[in-house]
Amino acid sequence: MFIPSTSFSLRSLRFRTGLFAVATTLAVLVFAMGCDSRFETVNTNPNEPKAVSPDLLLPNIIRSSVNTSVNTAHTTGNLVLQYASKVSFATEIDRYNWAGVGYWGPLYDDLRSVDALMTVAKERNTPAYEGAGLVLKSWIFSMLTDAYGDIPYSEVNQVPEGEATPVYNRQSVVYDSLLTNLEEANDLLQPGDGQSLQGDILYGGDVMKWKKLANSLRLRLLMRLSEKQGAIDGVNVQEQFRTIVNNPSEYPVFEDNVDNAALEYQTSRPNEWPRHTSRVGTFRTYRMSQTFTETLKQFDDPRLSVFADLPDSLDTYVGVPNGLSDSESNEYNGGRGFQSSLNTTRYFESPNAAKGLIMTHAEVLFLKAEAAERGWTSGDAQSLYEKGIEASMKQYGQSVPSGYLSQSGVAYATNDQTRALEQINTQKWIALFYTGMEGWFNWRRTGTPDIDPSAQNVNQDQIPVRFRYPESEQSLNAENYREAVERQGPNTINTEMWLLE
Repeated sequence: MFIPSTSFSLRSLRFRTGLFAVATTLAVLVFAMGCDSRFETVNTNPNEPKAVSPDLLLPNIIRSSVNTSVNTAHTTGNLVLQYASKVSFATEIDRYNWAGVGYWGPLYDDLRSVDALMTVAKERNTPAYEGAGLVLKSWIFSMLTDAYGDIPYSEVNQVPEGEATPVYNRQSVVYDSLLTNLEEANDLLQPGDGQSLQGDILYGGDVMKWKKLANSLRLRLLMRLSEKQGAIDGVNVQEQFRTIVNNPSEYPVFEDNVDNAALEYQTSRPNEWPRHTSRVGTFRTYRMSQTFTETLKQFDDPRLSVFADLPDSLDTYVGVPNGLSDSESNEYNGGRGFQSSLNTTRYFESPNAAKGLIMTHAEVLFLKAEAAERGWTSGDAQSLYEKGIEASMKQYGQSVPSGYLSQSGVAYATNDQTRALEQINTQKWIALFYTGMEGWFNWRRTGTPDIDPSAQNVNQDQIPVRFRYPESEQSLNAENYREAVERQGPNTINTEMWLLE
C-alpha cells in the first residue's frame, strides 16, 4: 500500500485548505451582498437586552460591597478591635501579621459597577438610581480611604481601557469630594416625586431611606474630621454637622431602627450571610475576645447573649485574650469547652438572623451625642447617649435593663467632658460590633476603647492603624504608587495617614 510522505501530505492539505478558504470567502461575500439587509434581523436575539438596566446592576453592587464589609469585619475588624479573638489555624491577623490583609480589589471592582449604574441612570434620566449610586460610591470610597489613606479616586474608571494607572489623590481631597457627593445625593433622592428603585435589596425601593442614609453617612464622615477642623478649604465641619441636624426636613437622617442600612440575608444563595459558606469548625476557630466580653459582663449587658454562646461546660461567658498561640489558646481557662464562641445560632446556623450592617440609628445617635457634648449643636448629649444605647439594644431584640443607665461606667458624666466622650464612644464601640472596620476607624480617632496590643504580636506592640497597599500596585501602577508613598509615608501598617496626623 502506498503511503505518501508527511511533507507531501501537508503540502497537499495546505493547498486544498487554501482553495477551500478562498472559495468559502467568495461564497460568503456573494451571500452577504445578497442578504445583507436581512442578516442583522435574522441573527438578533429579541430576548437579549442591548444594555444593562439599573435594576439589574443595583442588587449586585449592594450584595457584593456589603458582603466584602461583613467578611472583613469577621476576619480583621472583629480581631483588631478585640470583639473576637482567633484561637487556632492562621492566627497571624490577630498577631498583626497583616501581609495581604485588606479589601482593595473587591471594592474597586464594585466601584466599576457603580460607575456603570450611574452612567445608565444619567442616560435614562432616573435620578433615584443616580442618587443611590452616589451613596454607594461614597460609602465604598470612604471604606477605602479610611483603611489606606491616599487612594486612586478622581481617575478611577476614567483611564483608558487596559491602563490601570490612576493617580492617587490626597485623603483630604477624597473627603472633600465624598461630602459633596453625599450632598448631591440628598438633592437627587426626592421621595414622592414619582421615583422608584427596582432591584433595591437594601431598602425595598424606599427613596426616603436612601436619602436618610446619604445624610447619616455625612454625619459619620464629618465626625471623622473632628480633629481636622479647617484642614479642607470650604469645609467647616461643625457648621456642616449643625446644618444637617438642625434641618431634618431638608437633610433627614435615621430616626428609628427601621431606617438602619442593614442588608437582610436569606436562607439560600446568592443572598445568604457570606460566612455561612464556611464550615462550622472554621467559624468556631473564633472566640469572643476577653476585652469585649469582660466589658459587657461588667455592665451586665443583655447584648452579650446575642453576640456570644455560653461555653459547653459553664454558665458564664468567658472570652479569650487576643493573640495567644495555638497551644496557649487551646489550654486557656481549661480548654475549648470553657470558652465562649461567637453566637453560632445567630451567625452561622440561622444565616438570615445576622445582617450586613452599613450604618445604624444607634450610631447616628452617638454621633449626635458627641457633637452636642463638643458644643457643635444644642442637643442634649446625655439624652442622645441614652437613646443610642436603647436603639442598639432594640436592634438586637433587647430592652435596657432597670438600673443599666445609672450604674458605674454607664451613668453619664455630665460635668466631665473627657469622661463623657469616653462613655459615648465606649457604647458606640459596642454598637459597632460586626460593622465592617468602623470600630477600628473610630478607635483610631478617639482612643476608645483603651485596649492593649494583642499578646505575642509581631508588630512591636503597636496596634495597626492602616492597611498596606497591595503589592500589585507596585508593579501595575508603580509611578503613582511611589508618589503616594513618598507623600504619605512608608507602606506599612503603622504609617499614620492624613486623618491621624
